[in-house]
Amino acid sequence: MTPLLIVSDLDGTLLDSRGRVSARTRAAVSAVRAAGHIFIIATGRPVRDVWRIAQTLGSADIAVCGDGSICYDFIHETVVDYRPIASGDVRAAVAALRDGLPGHRLGAERELELLLEDDFVLAPELCVGARRAVSLLDELDGRGFAKLIVQADGSALEYCPTVAEILPRACAVTVSTPAFCQVNRAGVTKATALRRLARRLGVAARDTIAFGDMPNDLSMLAWAGRSVAVANAHPDVLAMAHETTASHDEDGVARFLEQLVGHRPGVSPPRAAATEQTLEDQAR
Repeated sequence: MTPLLIVSDLDGTLLDSRGRVSARTRAAVSAVRAAGHIFIIATGRPVRDVWRIAQTLGSADIAVCGDGSICYDFIHETVVDYRPIASGDVRAAVAALRDGLPGHRLGAERELELLLEDDFVLAPELCVGARRAVSLLDELDGRGFAKLIVQADGSALEYCPTVAEILPRACAVTVSTPAFCQVNRAGVTKATALRRLARRLGVAARDTIAFGDMPNDLSMLAWAGRSVAVANAHPDVLAMAHETTASHDEDGVARFLEQLVGHRPGVSPPRAAATEQTLEDQAR
């Protein structure tokens, strides 16, 4: 049997509407690993948020975070891939937003750090440990930022096209939540990060299954050999995906994985030797 690379988005896909991993999802992911497959998280969230979820799953060694800008190895606690926006491009983007999007607020991610300007509004559970700043430019150094986070009045689905239009060509915009849109270095997506990771693991795109729900998932859904949308997904995602499963509140990803490996809910999967290895070990 050819090992599959199984990749899932988090919010709106693997997690329910309260941001939780269900017991059924944990069991299904464990069953997939026990069957010899590789399970990876791919999310717009920063590493700091994904760490807790990876621990809850107990079956995710490496995650693609920040929409592809950073890949983190939770076993060895190291950044294995980092694709930031260059400092000069950050300055150009901030200047363009200042002129073209009045009243906006900014945040940024830099490796394991979350920076938020003082007026940026974010749910308390998502900004634990975040550092506040009067201006992001005061925090900018030679490392650049993994991702800029842009917030304005209204839904990000409405102002994201404006942000995309005014930003320099060195930047690209995606949206995964109505609360803000995300700016990455041009060419950096979940798909580009997964392509590099799959190459290291020796897995082809045709042997990859990807799950998603929002426009920032479109690149990886297009790249994967088999793409699956949850029923609550954005219309563009539903139109692109090869298949549809139940919604995130109905354990849609878990249901699909159970059918994939023949796992019955409530039955603990056997522990397989393959689960003893980290993805880094498998990539060697």
